Amino acid sequence: MSSPSDPARLVWRLTLDVPGLEHVSAVETALEPFVESLTSFEVVEDGLWWRVSGYARGARPDMAVISTRVAVLAAALDIPLESPALDRLEDRDWASDVLKSFVPIKAGRFVVHGSHLSGDVVPPGAIGIVVDAGQAFGSGEHGTTRGCLTMIDRIARRRLPVRRVLDMGCGSGVLAIGAAKRLNPRMLRRRVLAVDNDPRSVAVTAENIHINHVRDRVIPLISEGFRRPEVTAYGPYNLILANILARPLARMAPVVVRHLAPGGRLVLSGLTPRQDAWVRNAYRRRGLVLEARLVLDGWTTLLMRRAWPQRPDRH
Repeated sequence: MSSPSDPARLVWRLTLDVPGLEHVSAVETALEPFVESLTSFEVVEDGLWWRVSGYARGARPDMAVISTRVAVLAAALDIPLESPALDRLEDRDWASDVLKSFVPIKAGRFVVHGSHLSGDVVPPGAIGIVVDAGQAFGSGEHGTTRGCLTMIDRIARRRLPVRRVLDMGCGSGVLAIGAAKRLNPRMLRRRVLAVDNDPRSVAVTAENIHINHVRDRVIPLISEGFRRPEVTAYGPYNLILANILARPLARMAPVVVRHLAPGGRLVLSGLTPRQDAWVRNAYRRRGLVLEARLVLDGWTTLLMRRAWPQRPDRH
């Protein structure tokens, strides 16, 4: 039997305050190799500061390495970042605590919940998606996921024609799973494609596809954007979902629009209200029009449509 001083039972918490919601994702990425779980939440009103916490079990984290990594990131982003604070926590089942804190998330007809909860949390008529907190919601970005799922639900309610779907930057696969469950399967000529350049994300997506019983409707693929031939071959897409960040969304505009079918819809999220116009204009310049805009928890989600080409004047 292990003792309370057994290193295997030790739990450490790294805490770092970040100036601005737009920098949270970069800080999480920097801390991710050193921890097993991440959480983020606002600590000052108006989103001025966010607190990122990482949890690690076992040996004491190498703070010299972590502090150097944070310092390099601070210089690259030109923001003030102090070295993370390190605390030793009391021995307990902290992973279960994280799961218990993950309350069901509702968006349209969707209810996203952890595997620790029974199916009773999904009321009649709703669509349940099982995703555990550490996989998809450790970054505090519930607003982006809720926004995208709400837009998928909006498209389904309007019975818009959707035959080919791409989830670009799928992460945990929750959007691809939502599209597969919510959109009429008879309308989908081909399965939903869930693409990410991170092999770990694609592995989590594959696991969640299995848990949610949509293996026959979702294909997970490792790809850097549209570089894999399969991603191009499945297009053009009637619906592209891209919950990423503002800068890559704007940079990808030319290639994304090229693979979006005329009349197709594009759901964009991962941007703050201040970045909204910048990203929106990147796609407007390429013929897309805004159909809907939603702001949740400080994150903006856009629904845009590619216009049909004008018919030549016969006169």
